[in-house]
Amino acid sequence: MSRVAVWLRSLLRGEVSTAEIEARRRAGMAAYSLAEEAEAAGGDDRGSCVFRLCAWNAFALQTIAETMLDADSADDPATAGYVPPSTLRFVGDCLDEVPDWIRRARIVEGDPDVRVAAGLPARLPRWRYDEPTTEIELHGLRRAYEALEPRVESGVQTAAAAPAGAAGELRRVRAEMVSAADYAEAIRSRNAGPIDRGEARWRLLDALEHAYLLGQLLALPTLVEVARVRDKREDELPLETERSWLQIEPGCPVLDSEGVRVGAVQRVRGDRETGAFEGLDVDPGIASAFVRVPARAVAAIGAAEIRLSVRRDDLDG
Repeated sequence: MSRVAVWLRSLLRGEVSTAEIEARRRAGMAAYSLAEEAEAAGGDDRGSCVFRLCAWNAFALQTIAETMLDADSADDPATAGYVPPSTLRFVGDCLDEVPDWIRRARIVEGDPDVRVAAGLPARLPRWRYDEPTTEIELHGLRRAYEALEPRVESGVQTAAAAPAGAAGELRRVRAEMVSAADYAEAIRSRNAGPIDRGEARWRLLDALEHAYLLGQLLALPTLVEVARVRDKREDELPLETERSWLQIEPGCPVLDSEGVRVGAVQRVRGDRETGAFEGLDVDPGIASAFVRVPARAVAAIGAAEIRLSVRRDDLDG
């Protein structure tokens, strides 16, 4: 089919050319070699983990964009090189973020303690649309999900070494991912109307979002705390009896393993960007020196008090 015929056919369908994003698509392919480098690199220190997270984000965004474009061309070769405007906007937004994550990965590689300067865990770009979702778009989203799912699935299965509580959160995020994908597949059909296609699109995007999140949590398990607290705040859920260290406020009472008051929290030490908890500085009062409590000595964080797993005499001043 001639280029003019392809253009006319795409014009009738309201599709737009992908020519404007081809250069970014080719440049972003560096994300694949970066992902291979990250998989081969060892280490569980902050720098190594953040490096793997940045590499995963670049890989996932590039994979989603390329998979959706390739699926559109394969499903409708008569308009190859043209896609619905909503697809182009979403794919373009994904490609725009790829070089930023590659750059962050290289910066962290050189300086393991540097801040990423991005809200973690990161989210996928928002899907913007002005027209009904097409079946081809749904297939592209499904293919993108299927490209990411095996990688995070295998990661969850081998996450036994994750910090306490992290493994359970990883399984929960995986369950959310699979549930959204399965529901989208159940309602998606060739005869689905625009409302059903819109619902399927929303569910597939939710599945992709959870896969993207899961890859980040697997790369940096301490980020589980940040994700958990953020979700509860956004959902406006009531505070739990057992809270995160990110929710500790100065002045909170601290009791040792025998229920004896150690003092009140003066400072919370940790990396709020990555969720890594280091410990507490506790003020015992009466002009006494601050007591340093390591993270491993914190047994429970409640809404009204913090309980330790050691006696006061076992702590350093």
